Amino acid sequence: MRKGKTTAVLGSILVVVVVAVGVIIFLNSPQMVAQKWADALARRDEAAIKKLVVAKDRERVSGLLSVAGMLVDMSTQVAGIEDQQGQKIARISVNFSQVKFGGLNLSMKGNMNLPFVLVRDRLILWRVDLEKSEPFIRDELKRATVEAIKQNPALQTLLQFFMR
Repeated sequence: MRKGKTTAVLGSILVVVVVAVGVIIFLNSPQMVAQKWADALARRDEAAIKKLVVAKDRERVSGLLSVAGMLVDMSTQVAGIEDQQGQKIARISVNFSQVKFGGLNLSMKGNMNLPFVLVRDRLILWRVDLEKSEPFIRDELKRATVEAIKQNPALQTLLQFFMR
């Protein structure tokens, strides 16, 4: 009788541990971390973003938020996660229709798929590595800027004026 109770208790403890580990793994999967990242970026939530980056990149968050602040009405969503050059890359689709430069608001509709490198932290946790992401982000920002300028005839005229 006592052996049966002990087995039942140990079995229950084992089930709780397995469920807890499963929940932790699910909540920290690349897909869930990417979704939390996209949501925090859209809200420009510095505290939430700092929790999602690797420790060495926490000082880079303010720079990221400065760029995000230029996109007045941006919306974000996870566009996908892919393996690229041995790294997990979360692509966050960012849509916007206004860009703010200082006190100047420009109507400039555009979208971009910002790539963020995801790395393992403490074996089962996934975090965003901004340092590794920067080259990918720069390339996408250049592409998105050129595309947004192509779609805005007034801005093209203004740039041609300054390029003369």
